[in-house]
Amino acid sequence: MNNASQRQPFSSSDKIRKKILLPIMGGLNFEKTEEIISLHAEGNYTHLYFSDGRKMLVCKTLSALESMIGNPLKFVRIHRSYTININRIQQYMRGKGGYVKMENGQKIDVSVSRKKDFMNALGKYFG
Repeated sequence: MNNASQRQPFSSSDKIRKKILLPIMGGLNFEKTEEIISLHAEGNYTHLYFSDGRKMLVCKTLSALESMIGNPLKFVRIHRSYTININRIQQYMRGKGGYVKMENGQKIDVSVSRKKDFMNALGKYFG
């Protein structure tokens, strides 16, 4: 029996990517997902903020990038326009929706409609 016939079907963990491929003006960038701090949607474009201070604009929707990353436990949508890397949160401040302060100093509002999902994600991720 060869290895191909012994291969198990893809599981959901197979979809979690350590690197993603991002189209840029001059070609393609390969980026580690763990270095992404946040993603900010602007129409059909998305700004990515990285732990080394870089900011990148790609021609992909926020939903498309979330699918590419494939890690809903670590990357959480906290607002219509923002997805964050939950491992890169420095502080959460309560309020109606509250806001998060990220490692790079970004302050991002948590929408009231997404607060419950955000709090559940914190509980699952940090136990």
